[in-house]
Amino acid sequence: MKLQIARLKLETVTGAYKQFVRMPQNDISKSVMVDALYNELLQGYITFDQIAYATPVAPAPVGLDPAIVAKVDAAGATASHAHDKAIENAVAIDKIADILANERRIVDGIAKQVDSLSDRIATFRPDNALIAQAIATAVADEFAPFKRAVQDLQAESLIADLSSVHIVENQTTLTAFGVDVRDVKGQMMTVSIWNDPGAPSVDPDFVWTEDILRHLIQSDKTGENLWFGGERGTGKSTVAEQFAARTGRAFKRINFHKHTSSEEYLGATGLIDGNTVFEPKDFLMAYSSPSSIILLDEVTNADPGELAPLNGLLEPNASVSIGGRVWRKAPGVLIFAADNTMGNGDESGRYAGVRPMNSALIDRFSRVIPFTFLPNDEEIKAIVLRTGCTRPLAEYVHQVIRVARAKVESADIVDAPSIRSVMAFIRALPYIPSRQAWETTVVARQPSESHAVLRGLYETHIDDAFIINNI
Repeated sequence: MKLQIARLKLETVTGAYKQFVRMPQNDISKSVMVDALYNELLQGYITFDQIAYATPVAPAPVGLDPAIVAKVDAAGATASHAHDKAIENAVAIDKIADILANERRIVDGIAKQVDSLSDRIATFRPDNALIAQAIATAVADEFAPFKRAVQDLQAESLIADLSSVHIVENQTTLTAFGVDVRDVKGQMMTVSIWNDPGAPSVDPDFVWTEDILRHLIQSDKTGENLWFGGERGTGKSTVAEQFAARTGRAFKRINFHKHTSSEEYLGATGLIDGNTVFEPKDFLMAYSSPSSIILLDEVTNADPGELAPLNGLLEPNASVSIGGRVWRKAPGVLIFAADNTMGNGDESGRYAGVRPMNSALIDRFSRVIPFTFLPNDEEIKAIVLRTGCTRPLAEYVHQVIRVARAKVESADIVDAPSIRSVMAFIRALPYIPSRQAWETTVVARQPSESHAVLRGLYETHIDDAFIINNI
């Protein structure tokens, strides 16, 4: 309610203050009058309608430029809104967007800096990411006076946060991922590097492949959504998380199940401090935060009807009204989905509960990328890096897993042990007997109809003496 009072015109607030507070209003700022009227309203002496329809009174001159006063009032309203709604960054971004749209001075300042940048790069091949970075920096510079204007309102931390997350540089894929990826003309491909403090930790042992990186780099440049599909254990979720880590982005993983509702991941309307407000949840919070990578994990577990609200948000340049405000995708936000069935539902019986997706949802993803197991040598390398075991031991256990995968093709077992199971087995070997390690890390994690065959693999392919000599 205090925010609603603050949004009234200064003349209306002044008139209400004079009528109901009956104190001298000379040299009193709008924020002081708003506080006084809000206190009267809380005490039940007046209503909001009495304030809103009070006879307007021109404020007494205080020797300030009316334009500056208006800007400070707007800043106060912005800060109050951010505080009252407890969604500081999202609300502040909308307010800043409105201010920037109406401030010709800021637009002119940005245009001058862009012109200067264009002169400097005239002899070079244009790089859209660098230009975007320069514009973001120019916006931050031009916005500095506004930020100073609201410091007295204790909103400066909110305003500063709005421009804190941005692209800091562009790196080649060789520098960022250790893989030299080149475009069809043979030029080294680059990726944008952000400075989000919430980025996940880098796993230095994660193994990148050129094919997957090509898709990720394209989406980094175009903002296109990607669908990851394939066997469990092939790295779908880890690829998304580690791409966020390597590029300095925030990462939000949303896990779906058969009872997931749109209110769980988008948000819902409820009562906060007696007021009916919309409280956004993980997807919308990440969607409106610059640089975020959002992973819709195991999305085919959910009811397609509960996923329908995503369709509009997944469109390029989306502008969707939810909960009384318009949501737009923040700069640098990438959206990935992951499942085991390419969105087509389970035809094998190995992924009970998954459902075919509505084609309208899948159409919002530019490319569906099949994930497969790494080549043998790369998988062995990953096992050694992740577990610290010897290469002979990694090769030995990996050979058993290859036999298990062949038995999936022949329908002797339902599913092959994942690479995670292999690593768990090897990590357990120094502590528990190998037979017990195999039982708990491999056999017990598979459907019961596969147990006998997996136990048989241990008997025929694993030599306890070899394992002890190579731990």
